[in-house]
Amino acid sequence: MNITDKSAIRDCTSCQMCAAVCPKDAITIRLNEDGFYRPYLNASKCVDCGLCVKVCYKFDHNVKMTSPEEENKIAVKSAQYKRNELLEKVTSGGVADALAKELITQGYTCIGVAYNDDNHRAEHIVARTEGETDAFRGSKYIQSYSFEAFKNLVKNIRTEKFAVFGLPCHIYAIHKFLSLRNLRDNCILIDLFCHGCPSMLVWNKYEQAIKRNVGNKKFDEVQFRSKVKGWGTFYVVVVVEGVRAFISSPKHDEFYSLFFSDHVLNDACSSCKLRSTMEYTDIRLGDFWGKRYLNDRKGVSAVAITSERGMQAFNAIKGLFRTENSCMSEVLAKQSYGKVYKPNMELRKMMLDGLRDSNKTLKDVVDLYYSRQGLAMKAKRLLKRVNWYLPFDLTRLLKRFV
Repeated sequence: MNITDKSAIRDCTSCQMCAAVCPKDAITIRLNEDGFYRPYLNASKCVDCGLCVKVCYKFDHNVKMTSPEEENKIAVKSAQYKRNELLEKVTSGGVADALAKELITQGYTCIGVAYNDDNHRAEHIVARTEGETDAFRGSKYIQSYSFEAFKNLVKNIRTEKFAVFGLPCHIYAIHKFLSLRNLRDNCILIDLFCHGCPSMLVWNKYEQAIKRNVGNKKFDEVQFRSKVKGWGTFYVVVVVEGVRAFISSPKHDEFYSLFFSDHVLNDACSSCKLRSTMEYTDIRLGDFWGKRYLNDRKGVSAVAITSERGMQAFNAIKGLFRTENSCMSEVLAKQSYGKVYKPNMELRKMMLDGLRDSNKTLKDVVDLYYSRQGLAMKAKRLLKRVNWYLPFDLTRLLKRFV
């Protein structure tokens, strides 16, 4: 039995762990025609050992879900870096950045996500020094190429202890592998509150348009959600030759319009169970959305701690942060945890076709999506556009009553 078996009960999450664990290197990873990472099997190399299936979400009939009673027992904190110069460099409150650096000092090898401009993609990379974890800073709102970093973990897990940062689907697969090898206690796994990942076709068109605007120069840095206008805004910023060469318009940004349409997310994202369970992670991080910090412009992290390992790691950095106690119900109110998306499959196909078409722009695809919206969604979109013209303080005040 292998990853191509027809007994799969779900779609591929693109975690790529199947290829990483394959002892015969029979599985390669590449983007499919819809722009999602998929495993491709060389049947002549495969020995049907079944290891790929054992770590795969597609085949798991017994995904562990966290009950409401157990959710209530999870330790939840809000956290914000005390040092403003560090807070400016991260997407929310800075917990992931501090954890990576602390875990390096504790002897862990860290795996996290960096943006590689040469390959035009986000990639999981291996860091063994504090400085190398700087590349992890900032959320990346696209799929990550993770195979090579995860292969490094598989090869070295008996001689190194790892701290892995990823989405719930990454962390699930790594947890499954480590549990098979009785090595789960050697690692700390940190995932994120997840909405889903869009097709790389979206990013490819978006990035190509920016490249044309900046003379095809190398990107020094891509900030997928910059704080250039404060925390909680969705500005994409690209730094070229040390200066901000591109700042998106959040009033009508094609990348985020498509991201939040939920129509071009990975197939598995619509009904993903893994974003809605806490059973496989030690710590889950995200933005602390909601009314408590509506007036904050610097960024606050939500920290949900599910294990003693996770608590020890957080306590080691706690002194660097302003923290408050919270609960899962407060955090989950503004997250995608427990949600199921129901895209119009005909429209999804048309949008993906448009993304593949070199003669169509992202705006064409966004316009197609908007043309199929009902009156309620059009009214909501109009209100959001009006919102961008209101002063920050007035906008936050209004949100307290919505």
